This record gives sequence, structure tokens and C-alpha cells, in this order.
Amino acid sequence: MSKELYARIATAFDAIYAKGDTGLEYMDGHWAMDDELMQHFYNDSVETLSVADKTRLAEMLETIAADMETDLQDC
Repeated sequence: MSKELYARIATAFDAIYAKGDTGLEYMDGHWAMDDELMQHFYNDSVETLSVADKTRLAEMLETIAADMETDLQDC
């Protein structure tokens, strides 16, 4: 399961990162953004998270990536 969660996290973050500064700014201002949870991603310590927290991180990033695609497309 962890490999699937890591893949989901990486895929969602890659979609956000692909938008460059616009994507990162969007992520930082998104309502679903959990800074404490993201610190594990930035500090390369996701493996220390529980499965539940990894799932939350994946869902958070997927939500942000999906909302970003819709919101930026409307601009």
C-alpha cells in the first residue's frame, strides 16, 4: 500500500510543480493545504507517517491538483 500512496503523492505533486511558481503559489493558498503534513514531504520524511497520514497527504495533494486544473483553466 505504501508504494501506491507514494505514487499518488508524487503524481499529484508533480502536476502542481509542473505549473511552476503558479502551481506552488496555488498550493500554498489552497484551503486544503496542511503545512504540518507537507513538512514531511519537504523534509523527505513521508515514510515516518502512518498509513492514515500518508493517505491524507495523497488526498490533499490530489484535491489541490484537481482544483488547480479547474481554477487555472477558467482564468
